[in-house]
Amino acid sequence: MIALTISALLIGMILSIFTRMSTAYRTQQYVADLQRTLTAAHDVVQHDVRQAGFGLPDGWKKSGGQFVRPAVEIRDHATTSDELHVFYADSAAQARVMTIDTNPGNPFATVTVDNQDTFAVGDLVVITNYRTEAIGVPPNQVIVSRFRACVAQLAAITATVFTLRTDGDWGETNNDQCDEVRASHPTSGVVAGQPSTMVYRFVARGYRIDPTRRSLGVLQLSPSGGVFDDWQDLGLGFTDLQIASRWYEGEDDDPGGRATADTVDVDTDPARDWYSGGDQDTLSGATLTWDDRRSLLTEVRVTLVVRTRQNLQAVGAARTPTLVDAARPNNSDLGNRAAITLAGVPDASRPEELRGDAIYRYATVGSDVRNLAVAR
Repeated sequence: MIALTISALLIGMILSIFTRMSTAYRTQQYVADLQRTLTAAHDVVQHDVRQAGFGLPDGWKKSGGQFVRPAVEIRDHATTSDELHVFYADSAAQARVMTIDTNPGNPFATVTVDNQDTFAVGDLVVITNYRTEAIGVPPNQVIVSRFRACVAQLAAITATVFTLRTDGDWGETNNDQCDEVRASHPTSGVVAGQPSTMVYRFVARGYRIDPTRRSLGVLQLSPSGGVFDDWQDLGLGFTDLQIASRWYEGEDDDPGGRATADTVDVDTDPARDWYSGGDQDTLSGATLTWDDRRSLLTEVRVTLVVRTRQNLQAVGAARTPTLVDAARPNNSDLGNRAAITLAGVPDASRPEELRGDAIYRYATVGSDVRNLAVAR
């Protein structure tokens, strides 16, 4: 009897140790899975942010649109996840425009290019060139290049002639969105010293967390950059997407910028300011014209939060990550989302995406928006 009792106690102790070790092992596996998920998601987003603005650093026009859309659009939401849209030209598919109808009164239907091999019917393309402009007054006057870009869709390719769609989501009867591009095109072919007009394949990407399925935490991608409601699912378990951005806003002696006081951000640079709140919507707003003097985006930081989808009793997080600087909630370099207490709070009192016992991990990735030519 004594031997049986001792054996039972030893077995119980061994099982207890095994159970704890097994739980710890599974927990570490869940954490490793979270880190892999974060890395994969950030790689996708960061690639697009780094490319943003290539070929269209001053924005672009869509058919039927009178305003210029910027290369990066940020939508800040105080109580839900933020939203990010990026646009750029794909240098893997490019051609030089040889001839173009430069009369804005004529329907814009065709362009002749030097090489059509990397394009296909149905491709979205961006037609882009630039013009030089003088900003300021002497002796502080500077000469800058202003890019013009319009987006259209290829309806047909015949030899080296691209025919543009004049209907559908990306075309209209006259394709007037390309009038400024036509006006900047040289009238006598490709001439040294004059701006060249190029055609690239157009890339648009939008990122958000689905607001209609918050309990699943669905990270989504829009292949139109949020222009249309065409969101596609990328991954599950994402509870937050926070964006902070840094902008060059100019100094008193800079004729190409704005004279502004330094914000209460994390640095002391009066010309470059961090934003993490609703100001980002205005700075990256789409209601702009080519001639507007705009703040210039220099850096974007994206923070993603992901959680385990398993119910991990007794090892769940006490609160969500803190993604805000309380001293400067709208001018931090991280986001504007305070931590939410989970320990002791019943599920019914929590947001849908935060119910249950889970482990949370987050990661922030910053990218210079190098193609916007803000090398100051």
